[in-house]
Amino acid sequence: VPMSEVPDLPLAKARALLETAKRTRLLHLGSLALRSIPADTWSLGSILIRLDLSFNRLVSLGPEISSMTALEQLWLNDNPYFAGLPKDIQLCKKLKVVDLRRTAVRSLPREFGRLRELIEVDLRETPMARGLGPGPGSSGDVFDTDQLVERLFEVDKREELRLDLLERVVHGVYREDAHSGEGRRRIPVFVQEVCDSFPDLEDLKNVVRNCDRLFPPFKMIARARAAAMVKARYVGLVRESTKTKLSADLELKLRAIYYDVIEPESVEGTIKAIYTGNWDVERPLELEDVQFLIKNAARLFPADPNQVTGPGVRAAVWNLQNDLIQERQAVVDKLSTALSNSLYPDRDPKAVANLAKEVGKLLERDRFATKRELEDMKKLAADAAMHFPPDFATALADVGAVKASFKRTSNQHANTGPI
Repeated sequence: VPMSEVPDLPLAKARALLETAKRTRLLHLGSLALRSIPADTWSLGSILIRLDLSFNRLVSLGPEISSMTALEQLWLNDNPYFAGLPKDIQLCKKLKVVDLRRTAVRSLPREFGRLRELIEVDLRETPMARGLGPGPGSSGDVFDTDQLVERLFEVDKREELRLDLLERVVHGVYREDAHSGEGRRRIPVFVQEVCDSFPDLEDLKNVVRNCDRLFPPFKMIARARAAAMVKARYVGLVRESTKTKLSADLELKLRAIYYDVIEPESVEGTIKAIYTGNWDVERPLELEDVQFLIKNAARLFPADPNQVTGPGVRAAVWNLQNDLIQERQAVVDKLSTALSNSLYPDRDPKAVANLAKEVGKLLERDRFATKRELEDMKKLAADAAMHFPPDFATALADVGAVKASFKRTSNQHANTGPI
């Protein structure tokens, strides 16, 4: 209804409110027992920055709220029957403050998360507030608006990605079965299961982009671990992609090692030979192995670039890894022997060896032994009595205390320096 026909609102007052709003950009319609919003209100959409609808009997807002393109503050507090905002609220892009205190709001539309200018959403004394619980560091029922909006933003993005994924598979990999009764039942359920398997939004975006490569045949989607299969394929795809990208780093390493003796055009072929092999009879390089190769390139490539072969480089990787595994085990054994000889001679050697192994794990810095790790373990073995408690059970219960003692002493020596 137009404002002039609102009960208990005289024509003169209605006109005065509109004229004032045009001048001040503020419209106050509070405490008027309104059950609906006067139609004239929406004509001020490009003008109003504050709309006060508090202390009324409103139940909802219509899609007309989308016309409020300049609105910064929306007061709906103390409308006890007001149930929720429409998704059209997303078009009020300048909205900064929304007051929903003492309303019946139980949830907010996911599109609410698209309002990136929001500073405060007041939900005190609402059903939604009781469901959410107070935010971190808040007191009473005051909520973290940023956290709330980010949560809704993520829900919105996930739903958009789910719908995009569903559309892609229906018109793509499952197009032949999508319109069958079984397809209409199973495909949406499977798409939801896949989405639930990817909590990270960036990962889910990549799944959507590559769904034709990742999704199994339609007849397999009813299996219990079908979504897990998609995730396993995705992880494999990411690892292979990362390996491919690392080839550029490996090329830089090769050029640095052989900068004056290798033909630039041969580098690409060399890398291809390293990445390619007969995996039926040979162990392939995994992503971690390529990273290891790049990190230890100076130790793994022969001095003569003409001697570089794919099988030779891969063999050098395996050999160095095995050497580092053995070196790590040697210092663990050294620590175990020191503990058995000096502190725990009455204990089972296997139990002492397990203690040494657990402490060694805490000092590990990488997948394979590093020079610093080996030095630290040798120092710890030499000064075992300084860092391990006399009681074996105490040492076993808190191996972290051993590491802390060793690090503390090491830092003191580093700060003091040589005399």
